[in-house]
Amino acid sequence: MRHARLVSAVMFGLLGLHEFAAAQTTHSQQKWPIIFAPETDTGFEKAKPPSDAVLDALLRTPEAVRRGDDNNPDREYIRKSFQVVRVDLGGTNEEDYVVLGGGYYTGADCHWFWIVRVKQGNGQVLLYTPGLVIEILRQKTNGYHDIRESWGGNSGSTTKIFQYTGATYKLASEHSEGPPQ
Repeated sequence: MRHARLVSAVMFGLLGLHEFAAAQTTHSQQKWPIIFAPETDTGFEKAKPPSDAVLDALLRTPEAVRRGDDNNPDREYIRKSFQVVRVDLGGTNEEDYVVLGGGYYTGADCHWFWIVRVKQGNGQVLLYTPGLVIEILRQKTNGYHDIRESWGGNSGSTTKIFQYTGATYKLASEHSEGPPQ
């Protein structure tokens, strides 16, 4: 009887250890969204308002300086204009986010996107780009994933690739096509 209990305890222990290891592996291989296309509700399904660190970083950019909303400078009102989704750009000891602007923080024929990194509680905008879709690519430059931005309209289409320079993302290539004939 004692032997049966010992075998059962060992089996349950191993099963528990296996479940714990599986949970850790799943957690460490978190699947973050990589395509962000607001017009098709892709990528922002689990979006949240920005944290203080992200909002502070956004409000330091020229694009997000209070735009046309002189009647309501309230920080919480401004926070509601942004949607934030966690992503993995490849850096360690940081949190990375794709931010979508709304209200006064968007364009007439495009969306406004920011890539923000939070490290040790401080937010930094690594990229601002207007477009219709952004995608985090598998390809990396200086340890961070490259980013593709696409825009298209009646006047044609543009695709841009941004690469990490070690401090921010910079335009690496651009391809444009004229309107369809």
